[in-house]
Amino acid sequence: MKFSTILYADTALLFSLLLAPLPTAAMFRCNHVVSDGQQFNLEALGGPHSIVTSQDMGNHMINTTYTVDICAPLKKKGDVKRGEQCPNGSRVCAIKRLINPAEKVDTIRYAFPLAGELAIHGGSTLDPEIARLSKVDPDSGKQGLRVTLKGGYYDGDNHVRRKQQTVIDFVCNKDLDGSEGEHDTEDKYEPNKDPVEARVEDESNGDEDKDGDESTPPKEVQLGMDKNPSLVFDRYGPSDTDTNVDVLHLTWSSKYVCESEADDGKKGGDDKGDDGDGEGKKPSSHWGAFTWIIVLVFFGTAAYLIFGSWLNYTRYGARGWDLLPHGDTIRDIPYLMKDWARRVLNTVQGSGSRGGYSAV
Repeated sequence: MKFSTILYADTALLFSLLLAPLPTAAMFRCNHVVSDGQQFNLEALGGPHSIVTSQDMGNHMINTTYTVDICAPLKKKGDVKRGEQCPNGSRVCAIKRLINPAEKVDTIRYAFPLAGELAIHGGSTLDPEIARLSKVDPDSGKQGLRVTLKGGYYDGDNHVRRKQQTVIDFVCNKDLDGSEGEHDTEDKYEPNKDPVEARVEDESNGDEDKDGDESTPPKEVQLGMDKNPSLVFDRYGPSDTDTNVDVLHLTWSSKYVCESEADDGKKGGDDKGDDGDGEGKKPSSHWGAFTWIIVLVFFGTAAYLIFGSWLNYTRYGARGWDLLPHGDTIRDIPYLMKDWARRVLNTVQGSGSRGGYSAV
């Protein structure tokens, strides 16, 4: 009895694992992002995209490279040490460099994931959340999406693990593709698409970063802002709702999150599931297999009747019903159908009658 109980428990556990829902990451497809019935195709924004920020620490600087790929996990290019790259499954990666201008030293200090499918590395799942900007921030008047990606972690100097998240506000801008003004950073990743080449340009923080409050950490500013990049760093720090979670906030301007682009610019035959205003809907030009069967049967029957009639006319000089091939059979079809229907009725009525011997 004890063995059977253990076997039953193990079997139930196995079935529960097999029938468990798929990870949320499998449900996030950048070419099919749906919010409130509106479908968006963000596939053109796939591949690694990076920004670089800088913090002036006085005698040294800390530059941070944030790299994001919304469509696939990041893959570092070339032979890179384990501590200088984010683990496999990362969608957003931060690499901090300690820069000493006097000694011309550039050292990677940290590399940690801010989002990804990282449960096997001690993080959690991607667990994406998608919302319309018009709902989460109605006062801004912006059109687009807010995508929250989770799963990241950061150990830090004190080895206390903190959860990491990334919030990207995709803002509609019909004049931008989403790759404008991008940096060519020191950290190279395998591209999913053709890379966008850009020059690195350092900027000074200036006197505006010094507010006189020594307890306030140095301001983190994005480099290359004079090129008006589409991907913009907003801030990085503790969450407003959970102080144990650090959040990276980004703004990404692109035409691919405009509702008109989502309606009219669907690619790769992805016109289904559109619940917008209906202007971008187009009827399908593909016939199903059943329609083709009906068409082939119709034309085959027509060709058989026409050819048979012509043959009877030229060979035998037939007229009227005699023109049709197998005309006698065709004329008998109504009578054959009546006889078949009568047989079916007799069979159905006979099945309900009482069987056995009749009374004498």
